[in-house]
Amino acid sequence: MKEILEHLLRRLIQIKSVSENIPELTRIVDFVEEELKGVGDIFSRRYLVNNKPSIFYSFYNTYHPKILFVGHLDVVNGRDEDFIPRREGDLLYGRGSIDMKGSCAVMIELIKALSREEEKPNVGFLFTTDEEVGSENGVKYLVEKEGIGGEFVIIPDGGEDFQLVTEGKGVFHVKIVARGVATHGSRVFLGENALDKLVQIYTELKSHFHPEPCGDPEHWHNTINLGKIVGGDSVNRVPDYGEMYLDIRFVYPFTVKKIEELVKGIVSKYEGVEYELISTGETVFTPQDNPYLIKYKRIAEEVLNRKLSFSKEHGATDGRFFSERGMPVLITAPRGGNIHGNDEWVDLNSLEALFNIFFRFVKEK
Repeated sequence: MKEILEHLLRRLIQIKSVSENIPELTRIVDFVEEELKGVGDIFSRRYLVNNKPSIFYSFYNTYHPKILFVGHLDVVNGRDEDFIPRREGDLLYGRGSIDMKGSCAVMIELIKALSREEEKPNVGFLFTTDEEVGSENGVKYLVEKEGIGGEFVIIPDGGEDFQLVTEGKGVFHVKIVARGVATHGSRVFLGENALDKLVQIYTELKSHFHPEPCGDPEHWHNTINLGKIVGGDSVNRVPDYGEMYLDIRFVYPFTVKKIEELVKGIVSKYEGVEYELISTGETVFTPQDNPYLIKYKRIAEEVLNRKLSFSKEHGATDGRFFSERGMPVLITAPRGGNIHGNDEWVDLNSLEALFNIFFRFVKEK
C-alpha cells in the first residue's frame, strides 16, 4: 500500500492546485473523478460554487453518512520545484504532501478498497478546493446549503503525528470604523480624533483577555490581536476617519454570540463608531467520551503500537462548520512537516498507517 500511496501522491503534487488557480483546481477534481471512475456502487455528486469545485462520494445514497471523511485538494503557492515530488528514504517532499494531498491520497485509496468489500459501509468522502482561503465556497457552503455532514466527521488535516485534536478555537474577525472631526494638529480641542476612539476601544476590549505571558503553557484561553489599523493622512492633522481590524480567537464554551455581545457593548459607548463582521466560526469541541472517538483512539493505538494523546488546535479549521451544527469532529494527521514552507514533507510509512487505521475504523463493528 505504501508504494500505491506514493504513486498517487506524486501525481497529486504535480498538479499546481493553488487556491487562486481555477483551471488547476478543476484539473485536480477531474483527476480524482477519473481515478475513481471504475468504482462501482457509489453515489457521487460534483459541485461548483463561485468557480471552486468540490466532489462528494458516499456508498449510501445519503449526504449524511455515519462517518464522513473531509479533505482539501488546494494548496498554498510555492516554488516551481515544490511541485516536483522527490523521495528521500521514507519521506516524500512536495507542496501539499502533508497539507493535505497525502491524506487525500489515503482517502482515495480507501474508497477503492471499501468498494471491493462485499458489505459496503455507511461512509462518505468530501473533497474541496478552497480550504486555504477560508472554505467559503467549499465546506461552509456544502454543510450549510447542501446538508452534507455525518454522525462522526474525520478531517485528517491537523495535529502532529497522529495526535487526536478534539478542540479548536473559534474565530471572530471584525472591522471597527470610527468617525470624528478633522482639524489642525495644533488645535486638537476643536476636533474629534477618530483614531483615539479606536485605541480606547481596543484598550477596553483587551482588558477582557488574558495578558501574556499568561502562565499556561498551552495558552488555551481567548486571545485578541490588533492586526491592522488605518487612518490619518498627515502628522499635523486630526484624523476624522479610522479603521481597526481585530482577530479574536475563543475557546469553548464561548460562542460567536458572546464575543459579539462583548464587542457591541464596548463599541456602543462611542459616538460615530460602528462595527462590521468579516468572518466568524464557532469552536470545535468533541467530548472525549464520544463512542466513535473512543473506538478510533483504540484502533489507532493498536495500529501504531503506542499511546496517543488528545490535543487542541489554536487555528481555525473546517471542523468548525460541522461542530457548530452539533456534529462531533476529529482532526488528526500523519507525520509530516514544513507546512506552507520550502521542502514540505510527509512520512510514507505514516500514510500507510493512516490508511490501515481508517480501514479498520470503518470496517469494525
